[in-house]
Amino acid sequence: MKSNTSNDTDAKAAAENLARQAETSARNVGEAARSAGRRVGSVASEELSNLRADLDDLISRIPSLSDIDLEEAKAKLMDKIAATREAARDMADDARQQFDEGEECSRHYVQEHPLQSVGYGAAIGFLVGLLITRR
Repeated sequence: MKSNTSNDTDAKAAAENLARQAETSARNVGEAARSAGRRVGSVASEELSNLRADLDDLISRIPSLSDIDLEEAKAKLMDKIAATREAARDMADDARQQFDEGEECSRHYVQEHPLQSVGYGAAIGFLVGLLITRR
């Protein structure tokens, strides 16, 4: 009788430990995704602001520019556009990599703990169903 209680306690402790690990993994994945999103937004906003300022400056100076100056300004503007495009592409790649890592972590957890994952999915589905039916 005592060993049965001990086994139940051990199983319960193991389940609680797995639940904490899953929660930590999910929190880490979520934080990584939020962090990547903030960085993408910040860099994109800064690059677009710089580009807009340069474009405004160029437009204000167009009447006074010679053909050579206009060509140089156009070349600089095209370089800035290319740099902005490259920065956006790099940030999108970084965000994609963060997402892929989170997906791989989740996939690994589901493979290691399939029944627990089904239970989590069912519980989340139940809670979402409750929230939807309340409206």
